[in-house]
Amino acid sequence: MDPIDITASPGPALPPATLWRFYRYFLAEHRRIFAWLFLCGFGVACADALVSVFVGKVVAFVGQSDRWAAWQDQRPTLLALLVAIGVVRPVLIYTDLHLRNRFLVPDVTSRMRWISHWHVVRQSWSFFQNDFPGRLAHRVMHTPGALRETAEAAIRAVWYLAMYGGASIFLLAQADWRLALPIVGWFGGYVLLLRYYVTRLRSRADASSLAYSELMGRIVDCYSNILTVKLFSYAATDKDHVRNALLTHNDAQARHMRMITGFMTSLTLLNTALLIGTGGIGVGLWLHGHIGPEAVAMALPLVWQAASTAGWVAWEVSGIFQNLADVRQGMDSIAAPNVMVDAPDAGTLEVRAGAITFDKIGFGYSPDAKLFDGFSLSVAPGERVGLVGRSGAGKSTLVSLLLRLYDVQAGSIRIDGQDIRDVTMDSLRSRIGVVTQDTALLHRSVRDNVLCGKPDATDGELHAALEQARVLPFIDALRDDDGGTGLDASAGERGAKLSGGQRQRIVLARTLLKNAPILILDEATAALDSEAEAAIQEQLEILIAGKTVITIAHRLSTLARMDRIVVLDHGCIVEQGSHAALLAAAGLYASLWRHQTGNRLPGGDHSSFTLPADSSPA
Repeated sequence: MDPIDITASPGPALPPATLWRFYRYFLAEHRRIFAWLFLCGFGVACADALVSVFVGKVVAFVGQSDRWAAWQDQRPTLLALLVAIGVVRPVLIYTDLHLRNRFLVPDVTSRMRWISHWHVVRQSWSFFQNDFPGRLAHRVMHTPGALRETAEAAIRAVWYLAMYGGASIFLLAQADWRLALPIVGWFGGYVLLLRYYVTRLRSRADASSLAYSELMGRIVDCYSNILTVKLFSYAATDKDHVRNALLTHNDAQARHMRMITGFMTSLTLLNTALLIGTGGIGVGLWLHGHIGPEAVAMALPLVWQAASTAGWVAWEVSGIFQNLADVRQGMDSIAAPNVMVDAPDAGTLEVRAGAITFDKIGFGYSPDAKLFDGFSLSVAPGERVGLVGRSGAGKSTLVSLLLRLYDVQAGSIRIDGQDIRDVTMDSLRSRIGVVTQDTALLHRSVRDNVLCGKPDATDGELHAALEQARVLPFIDALRDDDGGTGLDASAGERGAKLSGGQRQRIVLARTLLKNAPILILDEATAALDSEAEAAIQEQLEILIAGKTVITIAHRLSTLARMDRIVVLDHGCIVEQGSHAALLAAAGLYASLWRHQTGNRLPGGDHSSFTLPADSSPA
């Protein structure tokens, strides 16, 4: 069997959103493994049926008065059965176990998890905003296992029972057709039981899986925001949030288990009837001389094995429906249509000068609330533009549209004349360096976090970026619980082991290392103290030289050296110009400046100071 390339690219085609095609999409490339498992299951089922035949033959043999004559007569049959049971069966079982434990469980499952992650991580930004990270991670990890277990159980259990049951009916009918009647009736009853319980098991398994997914999402959400939970003493009230989800899951799981109990109890009664019926008919036929003791000795273990197998299969069937429910839940995330994809003929963005044009764009987060409607703004190559406005004015949304975290609903955004919808998102984002308000880091080493900006950077380039961002003064003191130090120390979950200022400097170092021709600074120095901000501003002046820069800042003093400041309000440009010109215009920008600086206008003019409507004296 050829090794499986677990992390090979699955290609751009999305997983289908229908159950059968979803299974086929993930399992088709492993068809050879499943074909071998299918054949092994057939062989083991036949070999297991032969065990009862062997018992019957031995009973007939030891009952003969002329032992050596009986031995000569039965020796070829007994030896052939021994080879089938003692040699072929163990080889088949070993082959089956080897395929499962060497390829199916580790490699096939990991391959399906990689494909699931591949598609989910490429979903749009809004997709992740509308779901729990914990629930998404659970589905990516759990759905492939459920896929594999369903297919595995169908081969191992359902196919085994079908082949074993068919062989049993054939062997019993060979002895006397009446001896096969109980197992034929048993199969009919088994099918009726499945027909009654299947849909009920499915619906209850779906409810249990959905409740479990919700519980997992709430618990992970609590742990991900543990600082908020603790700072606001939310632990006392959060128990209700998790408690309600836990009770809902418990009720759903209890209903599911009660249905399984009813199914298994009904099957036990059916199996008991099979054993009693076969034994009664077998003894009756033997008493009337229609069959010999060999047939009775074969029939009883044969039907007992069938009944035992049926119990095992019933348990596997309940697992199949549980897994089907998990797969259907996972499909909602893994096979969800991606609203943000590259155009089929998307090219690579070529940034020659760095001109940015927002041309009559329209966008709203909901159909009835437009944030931008016919908005236009041009940023010249190498120009440094600051965006200012009250919260909700559209500053961060404008940047998100430029990065194609969302698509404009009208108009276009162009970089050097290229519509950003006509180039790949990877090439677009590789040409734009970003430092955002959110300084969360990956739960990896500091080195790995910085190298996100340029994975193939040399040690010299890495050191230069760390020095420029003022990371070196604190990096040597870092330690983690696994013995990592300095650059190799873990930053912790979302950078929790570092202060806000340290996180911001590492993000700056990452952007410095990327050295993209277009730079976006969204509150880039918000978490720094005044001294550290002043030091990094000097380095930012070097970084932004020759680049097109868009800066968002609520601390207006950081925008004083911008070439142009654009003031937004309700998705519209209400003012634009230099810092000095806007102060002189005494408009919204001047009002915001007075509010921040305590009415310190150039020249000490305090006459026009008024408190904003939402402010009051301390």
